Amino acid sequence: MNATIAPPGLARERTSLAWRRTALAFTVNSVLLLRSSEAWLQVAALVVLAAAAGVAAISARTFRDPETHGWFAGGKLRAELLVSSAAAVGILDLVAVTR
Repeated sequence: MNATIAPPGLARERTSLAWRRTALAFTVNSVLLLRSSEAWLQVAALVVLAAAAGVAAISARTFRDPETHGWFAGGKLRAELLVSSAAAVGILDLVAVTR
């Protein structure tokens, strides 16, 4: 097997980009939820949009430091916030689709 050594920080950059894509997906979800005629889904869309901004800010802050090794290194609270917000948006989408 030919093992190549990846440049330092490459995994951190890939993870950062993945969380940026998650923030973009949250933004698209909020736009789709805003198109609903139900008021509670429109309010939820604004909450999802705020979550998108939070995910983008937290991931940018966590991965900016070159000494950070892994996204959990930014603090356990940040990791839990990112994962729980992604789960909450997924559940909200399932509820919106089934209505």
